[in-house]
Amino acid sequence: MVPMTSEEAKFVKAATRNGIRMQHRFVAEPLLAKTGKGYMKSEGVETLQRIKANLKKRASAHGHP
Repeated sequence: MVPMTSEEAKFVKAATRNGIRMQHRFVAEPLLAKTGKGYMKSEGVETLQRIKANLKKRASAHGHP
């Protein structure tokens, strides 16, 4: 097993945190019975606006335009 760099470890931590945050949106019931694939519930406009605001706040805190 190859050790991770600190940047890779940060990425894995963030990806895991984000995955856990949105886990409730995945519905196990198949949308299409033949494929057995589930689907992802929409969060709505308010959630998307909150996400965009957080991204803008992070970018400005890190000096990105």
